[in-house]
Amino acid sequence: MPLAIDVSNFTGPIDGAQASALHAAGVRRAVVGTQYPPSPYPAGCATTTLLVVQRQAEGAVQLNDIQTAERLANTFSRLVTIRPVMEQAISDGRLPFTPEELEERISVRNPVSTQLLEVSAVSSDPALAALMANTVATSFISSNQANLSNRPGLVSVVERAEAPFNPVSPRKTLNAGLGAVALLLVTVGAVMLLEYLDDTVKSPEQASEVSGLPTLGRIEQFEKSRTTRDQLQAAHRPRSTVAEAYRAARTNLSYAIDLGRDRRLVLVTSPGPGEGKTTTVANLAVVFGLAGHRVCVVDTDLRRPTLHRLFGLDNQEGLTNLLLAREPELDRAIQRTVYTNVSAVTSGPLPPNPSELLGSARMQEILERLKARFDVVLLDSPPALVVTDASVLATLADGLLIVTRAHHTRTQQLRATVEELAQSGRPIAGIIINRVASRDAYYYYGRGYGRAYGEVPDRETAAERLRVGDLTATTNETAATSTSGPSNGDLGAGSLWSRDDAREAGREPVAAAVVLDDDEPLDAEPLDGDDDRGRRV
Repeated sequence: MPLAIDVSNFTGPIDGAQASALHAAGVRRAVVGTQYPPSPYPAGCATTTLLVVQRQAEGAVQLNDIQTAERLANTFSRLVTIRPVMEQAISDGRLPFTPEELEERISVRNPVSTQLLEVSAVSSDPALAALMANTVATSFISSNQANLSNRPGLVSVVERAEAPFNPVSPRKTLNAGLGAVALLLVTVGAVMLLEYLDDTVKSPEQASEVSGLPTLGRIEQFEKSRTTRDQLQAAHRPRSTVAEAYRAARTNLSYAIDLGRDRRLVLVTSPGPGEGKTTTVANLAVVFGLAGHRVCVVDTDLRRPTLHRLFGLDNQEGLTNLLLAREPELDRAIQRTVYTNVSAVTSGPLPPNPSELLGSARMQEILERLKARFDVVLLDSPPALVVTDASVLATLADGLLIVTRAHHTRTQQLRATVEELAQSGRPIAGIIINRVASRDAYYYYGRGYGRAYGEVPDRETAAERLRVGDLTATTNETAATSTSGPSNGDLGAGSLWSRDDAREAGREPVAAAVVLDDDEPLDAEPLDGDDDRGRRV
């Protein structure tokens, strides 16, 4: 930092001694007209204060004289930075600037209702800032004295400028604060703009508001699956919040469509691809099967079938074969899965005319035969807005279910899907929304309370819950009371049982831990295969 010196007395032409002192203090020298290089140091501001009075005759000062002097000060503030004054200041002070450069560094202010002029100079060199302010002030006084006959005011120095030690720029704290405020405003504006442009469905409440339909299930986003079959969260992670959400969707769907003797066929579709429709169908089939209902899942997506991958089934023969065969053999097309009470009819070979086949009388016949054999039939159809297959199948179903995906399905697409399916005249049960944020999921408590609620505290407690001997007793009681409960024929053609009916008939599925002779618990939820050490109930 250059050494500051007192330049309050440097108000006239600078002689050689004064120039040497300024040079020793660090004042930069340059030929007039040479560009003054920018300094990395903070800039300081030095101010010289002048007083403007009206030239008058001897006598007392009147109020009118003061008002005139104030107007003169305002006028003189414009005269300080005129070119002749700048040239004289450069010459007297040997300043390293052109008149234009000096004018950029000089500012003049006339405080309101005063006769004062404040001549300020800004420079990164404190001594140079004081020199510029004092030199310009004295040059203006000299210029005013030379033209005194034409100017009615007198100017004198009230306070000379001194080398400033407090920089006026950059104001780091102020600039940082202003930058933070500007950044905040830009961020808020960008968020609001993105929110305005983003017309996707973001929450279950918004989905219900847009569609006018109830939200039957809120499935939070689960971890990325290693394999396709891992997407069956209801089977492989039965105590997770996702599995509990599918159980809630099962219950809500049953009430919404009144699934029973006359209503068993549910069409599941979505506005577009990639919204989790097939995953939803598969998990609903699993939870319906665990509730004791015989379920058949039919892959009616004859364009891009994926249901067989979820269940690990062969797709060489399926629905297409039934639709094209002269005498369809339903038993050959129905495949048993490894999950309790869940069967599936895969798509089979891809036909060239899927819409025509799905809308044929043969398709209606196949669905009627499936309804006669199963309690619940779930149809996995193509997206409703992509092809007409979903609209064709909607006329054959007993109820419709729309699957959406948070932050993916657009509100206009959801409305169009509802309008398209409503033309079929079939009841639309509601909406299941996938990949909902955990805070919006209905069973958000499962992260703490829900998971702990179903945990087995220790091996002894697990052993007390159920043993193989208890299963044998339950089986014997079932055989003894089967005559008083619904018959097998009633189960195939009647309405869905309630839990009380199933318990009375002794046919409620056991969803507990089976404890073997060596007291080693074995999860009784659906497995990928049988185990030699125990039995699946």
